[in-house]
Amino acid sequence: MYEDLKTILWFLRKGPKFYATMVTLILRKFRPVRDNTEQHDIAIKWCEKYLVSYEECISKLGFKPINKEVFPMDYVKEVERKLKISKSSFGGQGHIVLIYAVCENLKAVKALETGVAYGWSSAAILSSVSKRSGKLISVDMPMIKQVDYHLIGVAVDENLKNYWELLREPDRHGLNKAIKKHNYSFDLAHYDSDKSYYGRKWSYPLIWKYLRKGGVFISDDIDHDVAFKEFVESKNLDFFVLKFEGKYVGVIRKYT
Repeated sequence: MYEDLKTILWFLRKGPKFYATMVTLILRKFRPVRDNTEQHDIAIKWCEKYLVSYEECISKLGFKPINKEVFPMDYVKEVERKLKISKSSFGGQGHIVLIYAVCENLKAVKALETGVAYGWSSAAILSSVSKRSGKLISVDMPMIKQVDYHLIGVAVDENLKNYWELLREPDRHGLNKAIKKHNYSFDLAHYDSDKSYYGRKWSYPLIWKYLRKGGVFISDDIDHDVAFKEFVESKNLDFFVLKFEGKYVGVIRKYT
């Protein structure tokens, strides 16, 4: 109870933009639990059933594979040097080769991202869209008890920031704003924020609605729960599941 009260006070101090997320978290306590070990096990078995390689995924998307390193080694080492002072752990690079290859094949100009962390995926997207003077809009909410928030997006090089807008807001507020800023249409969406079942059940349909025809939706960590599974099954969508560094990534191309 004490921790719950501290969480509510944290949201109240952040201001009105955070209130919708606070209410959502409270309401989740009265909903059926969908983020438990059983759901996680179901999701993993489903992911394993449909697992494909990076090359197979790219080919079936109608794209050409790109296997080169996205970032020069000196660049990676410099970012990692900055991260040595971090007291937090926001995760690794993710499947940046996949993300970059999709952007390049799409010739993406408008990209949407939820969840930034150190910004490796942001930098991969920006490395592509910047070639076409495009724009990436990212949404990232300061997390409860999170420290080192100044390191969010640290992997994004200064020369790429002209093509990037970071909304430091919860998905419930920032996602709608980002979609509006893209004039309700974008080429690529990369989801890596709220990992809960109910968070995804809210975000996925909204993102899919405004993804342009031919665009690609990528979601990280789809093994956490069955939200991705239910989403593609409910819409009868073609999809691909990849495994990277022990985690599962879902990929969908919007054909209609």
